[in-house]
Amino acid sequence: LSVNFFIGLIKSFVAIFTSSSAMFSEAVHSFVDSFNQFLLWFGIKQAKKDKPLIYPLGRGREEYFWTLVVAVLIFTIGGLVSLEHGIEALNHPKKLENLFVSITILSISIILESYVLVKAVAKLRKDEKSKKKSIMRLLKESNDGPLIAIVVEDFAATLGLIIALIGTLLTYITTNSIYDAASSIMIGLLLMVSGLFLGYEMKHLITGETVNPNIYKNINSAIGSFDAIHEIIDTKIISIGSNKYLALIKVNFEDTLTDLEIIDLNQNIEEKVKNLDSRFSHLYIMPA
Repeated sequence: LSVNFFIGLIKSFVAIFTSSSAMFSEAVHSFVDSFNQFLLWFGIKQAKKDKPLIYPLGRGREEYFWTLVVAVLIFTIGGLVSLEHGIEALNHPKKLENLFVSITILSISIILESYVLVKAVAKLRKDEKSKKKSIMRLLKESNDGPLIAIVVEDFAATLGLIIALIGTLLTYITTNSIYDAASSIMIGLLLMVSGLFLGYEMKHLITGETVNPNIYKNINSAIGSFDAIHEIIDTKIISIGSNKYLALIKVNFEDTLTDLEIIDLNQNIEEKVKNLDSRFSHLYIMPA
């Protein structure tokens, strides 16, 4: 947050100094990212608050709400403002000066943002299985709202800086400001697409999208390993926060089991499932 805000200040001064529309768009982008990261931090803090009487399943999904707010801000403040400024610059071109300063700042920013993006993607690829999957698939499978937002933001930031650098270089070489205005428009469109994608992913998590089929397979296999379980009738698993799952499992117990034996069995199943996958914070086993 602090780094993005500092970069945003530098970009703002450079945008004023050079009259560059692309640099103005990048300054807006950095300030929007800073505010978004504050909202993500706030959402994470709120999600960790424990009020079982009001929120019996916890407040984990609050992260998804604040990430959805971030998606709206990326689309509106980031995308629409940059798009409008680019169109204005296209209709009323200005003479740009001191573009070498813009080129230097953009080059340094690309290096910094690329480093942050690599770190974010490394967190997304947290195990060996994840390394074989594409970034898009990992984003769709993840239930960590803030991490999804950070990866999408950093990708948009890095690509936006590259677009701004290309536009500024072309303007510097040709002395035609149309390239600068065009890059501002492209950055605006990029941010709008990023906001739509992030909002779409949060919609699924907020409305109770199910989890990866492999998780079903692992859990059913663990429960089916108990001899006292005659049959697994139905399994439902949904995300209730970042790395938190709720499971509703309907099973057929062996007819010979007593009530006390079923209670002990359920406790053993819950212990085994949570040891297998610690993301299961709530597990309910119901007789068919």
